[in-house]
Amino acid sequence: MTSLSMNNLSMNKIQRGNFTVEFAIIGVVLSLLLTFSADVIVKLSGKGKLDRLSYAMVNLLKERTQLYEENYVPDQDSVDLIVTIATGSLQRTMGRFNPLNFGYLIESVTFDAQQNATYTTFPSGTASLSGIQCVLREPLSQMTYLSKMTTWGRRSALYRVTLCYNTDNWIGQLLHVDFIRIQSDAVSIGR
Repeated sequence: MTSLSMNNLSMNKIQRGNFTVEFAIIGVVLSLLLTFSADVIVKLSGKGKLDRLSYAMVNLLKERTQLYEENYVPDQDSVDLIVTIATGSLQRTMGRFNPLNFGYLIESVTFDAQQNATYTTFPSGTASLSGIQCVLREPLSQMTYLSKMTTWGRRSALYRVTLCYNTDNWIGQLLHVDFIRIQSDAVSIGR
């Protein structure tokens, strides 16, 4: 009888040890899952803000032709104004916005009377409000097929605003992966 009760005590200790190890493993996995989920949620929220803002800024760039007559080529003053508006909006909507983690690239393609294209860019670094460079897969100069012939017999201008922001890298630090930058761009056809 004593040998039977000794076996039960020994089995109890082994089961408690197994439970502790399993609980620790499950705890680590759940922690990683929660960290990953929180990181993705923060990045998706930031991406949504950049999506809305890039769309609004490209429309401001396009509609300025209504205000400034036939001047379809943006200049540094209009770009600085758009960047100031974008930075102010991000400061209001992002809790811990840092201008040094923000970047932009504003592009335009305009056409002269002979349908020759002129490509103009305004990258981050030309204004004091930016800190990082946005990276594009394809510049707007290679997307001239988007321009259509207007009713006035000329090709419409193209505008693109690209905004990028470096976020915190929670899961990347744990898994040693670079998962920092969020980026959004919007293209608009001019009048």
